[in-house]
Amino acid sequence: MPSENSSTLKINYVIILFMVVWVPTVCAVVPTMYARLGLSVGSPIPVGDVPAGAHGSAIPGVVVGAGADWQLSDLWTIASEVQYVHYSASFRTPMENQPYIDRVNVKAPDGSTAVFEVNTTFSGMASGKFSNDYVQIPVLAKYRASESVAPYVGGYLGWLLGTGSVATGVGTVGIRTEIVEKSLYFDEKINGLDYGVQCGAWYQVSRSLGLDLRAVVGLTSIFAPGFVTIDRTVSNIFLHGTVQYFL
Repeated sequence: MPSENSSTLKINYVIILFMVVWVPTVCAVVPTMYARLGLSVGSPIPVGDVPAGAHGSAIPGVVVGAGADWQLSDLWTIASEVQYVHYSASFRTPMENQPYIDRVNVKAPDGSTAVFEVNTTFSGMASGKFSNDYVQIPVLAKYRASESVAPYVGGYLGWLLGTGSVATGVGTVGIRTEIVEKSLYFDEKINGLDYGVQCGAWYQVSRSLGLDLRAVVGLTSIFAPGFVTIDRTVSNIFLHGTVQYFL
């Protein structure tokens, strides 16, 4: 199975190849620059594999960015952007015999404390909040359907800037029958790389203002490879609603 590092290198090679081909094509075109500000709403979701009884609530986040439109023809434009996004949502989901690494504190005779990791299982209810900050670089192909409307589609790469994600499980560990409360260590296991598809439509309000509504669908899990407690792919699924100001 390819390692995370080899997958990341392949993605970087694709980016370099794209830039080598694309940049010389558009460098002779004067771009239209714009700034973006708005909200994000959605949640990381295990698409097609949602556990029975799981539910969550979206917590509005923020989108701040800038972009450039490179006009290729009267109908087609390529947009390159960079944006900061904050994604947040609360969740509550059942867990049944999920692999779990329990951290046990053991006091030595000299009074010091050692932490041992024990491979076991967890069954119960997990709840918490996703709170992740990313920088994203979308590249979009826009089609000018009319004077004021332009649908678009493209891809994006994102890098995790920081996380405040937390998750607590209340249930049983291993063969023990007592109910305990355990950290699930989500804050230590968020994937540093995110990529996927962005699509939506842009509406021109005036010469200097536009409205943008887009869907963001992640194609990789937000959890780092090897995080055994979550044995399914959980992808970022969000909507961005922003106002664009043309510079």
